[in-house]
Amino acid sequence: MKTKYLNQSLYRIFAPLVAGMFVYILILLVFDRLSEITNNFRPDELVFLILVNYILFESYRRWINFFENAEAPEMHSFFKTSLLFLGSFIITIAEVSACFWLYFNYYVGISSFGSELISFLIVFVLVGILFHLFYISIKLLDKQNTLLLQKEELNRKNIKYELEVFRNKINPDFLYNSLEGIISLIRKDHISQAEKHIDYLALFYRRILGNRYSEIISLDEEIKKIEHYLEIQNYSYANNLKIEWHLKQNAHAIMVVPNSILHSLNLIEQTQLINSNTELNITIEEEKEYICFRYQSSPRLKREFDPKVILNNINHSISYYSNLEAVCIENSVMSTIKIPIIELENH
Repeated sequence: MKTKYLNQSLYRIFAPLVAGMFVYILILLVFDRLSEITNNFRPDELVFLILVNYILFESYRRWINFFENAEAPEMHSFFKTSLLFLGSFIITIAEVSACFWLYFNYYVGISSFGSELISFLIVFVLVGILFHLFYISIKLLDKQNTLLLQKEELNRKNIKYELEVFRNKINPDFLYNSLEGIISLIRKDHISQAEKHIDYLALFYRRILGNRYSEIISLDEEIKKIEHYLEIQNYSYANNLKIEWHLKQNAHAIMVVPNSILHSLNLIEQTQLINSNTELNITIEEEKEYICFRYQSSPRLKREFDPKVILNNINHSISYYSNLEAVCIENSVMSTIKIPIIELENH
């Protein structure tokens, strides 16, 4: 902002007008009694004081513009502010003295006006100080707002970067286990099954890459990705990873952050017992503003990954689009993970 507001037409027109009226009222209070203000009010004096304010305010504006744009050597802010006020003080003394000399000599016809001039100089010096204090306060406020905006922009970029990492993140263990499964099928001479496994793996990563530039996607897209993921994982789990969907509305109408459902499923796999001999049944349903994963608790004794890290990654990606957070509620019987549904109007 800086001096931008000083150069606005409305400010240049109305600020001196209002200041001139207040100066005239103040002068009347100084020289006259309160009861005599109405009788001593003179429109020509008011017009003159408003004109003086217009001249002063324009001079202040030019001085500040020059001061802001001048390529001066670096100096302490105190000395810089002092120089600014010193310049405005000189402008005030010079211009007010000149204006009142012309007014009293050529309009009023009085050559001796020393005491009146001192009073007017004091009043206009105060006006100049208030003008510059207002300018400095706006400048400081603008600087503070700029820093806040820069911080907000940096946070936005950080969240966006984290979201990109979240979208494109490839689980190396999943990829390694999938390739091992394909090699195992080939060695057992199950070529057709190996080909299907490769197809599912290719479709899975094709969907991940297809969503990498999407900010939000429909749950239907995420479900298709999950289906390919289950086909791949269930080779190791002997079809013991089972998911049931219970949605109140069409999956096309529900919006989520890409891979948020997939990472939630991965969180459950990392924390619960599942293998070729142990089933893991997950029910996924819609509940108000959330997609809820419900499953019977059978926690692993040793966890390779901290579930809080995965949950934090999910929340980082969601925080760009929603004020709600993903939560994980674990107990001895049933556990629940809740993922916020993205509302388009919040985006």
